[in-house]
Amino acid sequence: MTESIHWLHHHSLVSDYDVLDFYDFDGAAHLKLRIVLTDGSLLFTKEYTDEVKHSYAYHWQTADAIWLMRWDNVPHFPKLASFPHHKHDYRGGAEVVVESYSVTLSDVLEFIATELQLPQP
Repeated sequence: MTESIHWLHHHSLVSDYDVLDFYDFDGAAHLKLRIVLTDGSLLFTKEYTDEVKHSYAYHWQTADAIWLMRWDNVPHFPKLASFPHHKHDYRGGAEVVVESYSVTLSDVLEFIATELQLPQP
């Protein structure tokens, strides 16, 4: 799983990142990151993978902790067609939960770059 983050050093949207937690043991891996983006906003990531399951959460917020968007696959919105995948959009001032698909860190950074109208890497 750590090999999946080395490209962050060279990503045009990433200013810095910290590994908050990591383990890779007996077929299971867990990784938590705090990523500082070039506009000052923050992206917190959490991924867990084992032989059966892959869970993820990507949380984007402003530098002063105003929530912008969150993607995850926690199974708490069973009525969505994309269940368990969904995203929480806080940008309008209230939380709106909508369908999503299984996203990766790369997908999320691409979305944020588009939202910030930055060139894609």
